[in-house]
Amino acid sequence: MAVTTPARERTRHEVVRQAMDLFQAKGYNATSLQDIATAAGCSKATVLYHFNGKPAVLAAVLEPAAADLAALIQTVDQLPRAEAQEVAIRRFTDLAVVHRGVIDVIQDVLPVIEEMPEVAGLVADGMKLTGYLAGSDDSLERDLATFAINGLLGECRHSGDRSDEDLRRLCDIALRRLLKPA
Repeated sequence: MAVTTPARERTRHEVVRQAMDLFQAKGYNATSLQDIATAAGCSKATVLYHFNGKPAVLAAVLEPAAADLAALIQTVDQLPRAEAQEVAIRRFTDLAVVHRGVIDVIQDVLPVIEEMPEVAGLVADGMKLTGYLAGSDDSLERDLATFAINGLLGECRHSGDRSDEDLRRLCDIALRRLLKPA
């Protein structure tokens, strides 16, 4: 097992922080490993020491949101359907607001995200969340949940002058109006 030092952890953290900023500003596809290295103040070799490629950097950028989504799924997996839907609506609204920067990054890679094994858990949990938000296995309800999620994520990306609380309230009301209770 490799020894992790505070300096290595700081470098890794800085690479992830700079990658997040660049992915948001330029997009995932338009950002190179060299761009990330330059922004982080290190060499491309240093980035590759910490990550085995740009998809691994992306996975590290998405990891906090993925962990929060996994925790939400773990919670709702234990609940009856109606209660699971309620918790999913409330907590997903919070996650979308808290992780709105990540939404920009995800939207950029969405067309190819299923081809990235580094984020397979996030994709699987996103699909599960859709089912919980739908509150049923009905295909129309699932389509409405997908529609609602996409709208909510889009609004979180481009929220204008709304405060976090205003955005939470808007998203919560929108989800409840679009989704039929289980």
